This record gives sequence, C-alpha cells and structure tokens, in this order.
Amino acid sequence: MAEGHEGAGKDAGDPREHLANERTLLAWVRTGFALISVGIVVERVGILVRGGDALSGLFGLLLAVLGCLTLVLGAYQFRRTRRQLIEGRFVPASTIYSVVVAGGLALGGCFVVYALLLS
Repeated sequence: MAEGHEGAGKDAGDPREHLANERTLLAWVRTGFALISVGIVVERVGILVRGGDALSGLFGLLLAVLGCLTLVLGAYQFRRTRRQLIEGRFVPASTIYSVVVAGGLALGGCFVVYALLLS
C-alpha cells in the first residue's frame, strides 16, 4: 500500500485518483443533464415552430433518452473505476464512451439530414 495508507482498508489508494474519479462522474452528470435539456428544447421548439412536428418530438425524446443513458453509464463507470482503484488495479474501458459518442453522432447526423430536407 502507499505510504500513509496502512490499515486504511477499503478506501486504500491515492486520494487524488478517487477525487479524479469523482470529477469524471460529475462530467458524466453534466453531460447527461445537458443532453436531457437540449432534448426538451428541441421538442418544445418543434412544437412552437412547426406546430408539433413529430420528428422534432422524436429527436427531443431520443436526446433525453441518450441523456438518461449517459447518467446510467456514468454511474456504472464511476462504481467500476472506484472498485478497481480500491483493489489496486485499473483497466481503462472505452466501450462506454463509444456508446455515448455513437449515439450522439447518430442523432446529430439524423438531425442534420432532417434540417437539410426541411430547408
């Protein structure tokens, strides 16, 4: 164990690593809430501009779902990393990040096509 952590038990390890993990969780939370907020705005603007266009409502809903998924994945990643730090082993995982990025790119691409078709 690191110096000064003898007998620290479950939370052994460098505190900076745990604090960095918490900051990463907060970034996931901010991203999730931002996606949910943008989804609500897209859905509401669609109602105001086009009188309730079904596609803007769908884009808004999908953005909100992606935001919720981001919150769940962020919490999972936080718990996984925390457990690994406590056990003294850390294996980075990029799959979770890829899911959120792919979802965002898919929604963004669909929205660009949608906007181009309506202009």
